[in-house]
Amino acid sequence: MFPLALGKIKRLGLLVVLLAGALFFLYLLRRLLTPLLLGALLAYTLKPAVVSLEKRGWPRVRAILFLYFIGLLLLVPTLLYVLPQLFRELNNFLDKLPEFNQELQGWLKIFYERYQRPGMPLSFRRVVDETLAHLQARVEHGVRGVATLLLSLLSGFTSLALAPVLAYYFLKDSEALSRGAMRLLPSTWREDFLGLWAKIDRVLTSFVRGHLLISLLVGILTGFGLFLAGSSYAVVLGIVMAMADLIPYFGPLLGAIPIVAISWLESRRLAFYALLVVIAVQQIEAAILAPRILSQSVDLSPLAIILALLAGEELLGVAGLLLAVPALAISRILIGFLWSKLIER
Repeated sequence: MFPLALGKIKRLGLLVVLLAGALFFLYLLRRLLTPLLLGALLAYTLKPAVVSLEKRGWPRVRAILFLYFIGLLLLVPTLLYVLPQLFRELNNFLDKLPEFNQELQGWLKIFYERYQRPGMPLSFRRVVDETLAHLQARVEHGVRGVATLLLSLLSGFTSLALAPVLAYYFLKDSEALSRGAMRLLPSTWREDFLGLWAKIDRVLTSFVRGHLLISLLVGILTGFGLFLAGSSYAVVLGIVMAMADLIPYFGPLLGAIPIVAISWLESRRLAFYALLVVIAVQQIEAAILAPRILSQSVDLSPLAIILALLAGEELLGVAGLLLAVPALAISRILIGFLWSKLIER
């Protein structure tokens, strides 16, 4: 009995080492994998529709091309209006960055002058001085960060253009890829692997597909609402909110801060309308979109999700915030699987 259990532990240990090595290798090549990951994500998102069309008698290639044609029709408004408008807004925003930064510095100066009054304790003034200096540095860093983020969106178009090409081949050859992956596994592991993948697929289906769709709709609604309110940066801020909404719990707040702040720099009235738009869209998401689209959950407690987000932000920054929850959910499944195998007799 003991040698048998020891053999299982050795095999599981080897599997963990190989998996860790593969993940480390992918980490080393992370900058080169962006188009590959985007293509895999697009293929994973479209695969249910491809399978559904196949069940109706469509050949796989025709089904993929049909979905691409529908996607192209949906992209026409983006190419004709949204993309040029995005470039205009980005150029306008970058031109006004010095002006925005100067206005922010003016607010800090006014606050500094107001608290510098006779009779204020020296220790308190010292604390406020240090806080203001730190806040000023953070504001300057934040302004530069917004500009860098917006420019990185433009530089990422090459990866976005390659993603549909790679996704086509992933979808076309997915069955062959699956069979090849199964052949690499020992026959005794295949049943366990299929069961494990079914659980992981449920998590990815719930989080990745569901949250991508919800974030897209939230970004569109936010951008449209800001456009009606008269914002000069409706497209940019809609994209910012869509990206922020991918982050559970903290996302809406992180997206609302730059939206209200940039709107405030345009006008006080617009900032008030922008806040109303954000609140209204979040109510629509909570009451309508999330219950209808997220039919499954990742089965994690709110405390575990918040701790995972904090850890992800500490380790990988924004990317960690986006990957923390699905990574935690998948890790929970893998740890439960390994534990059940260790105690299995």
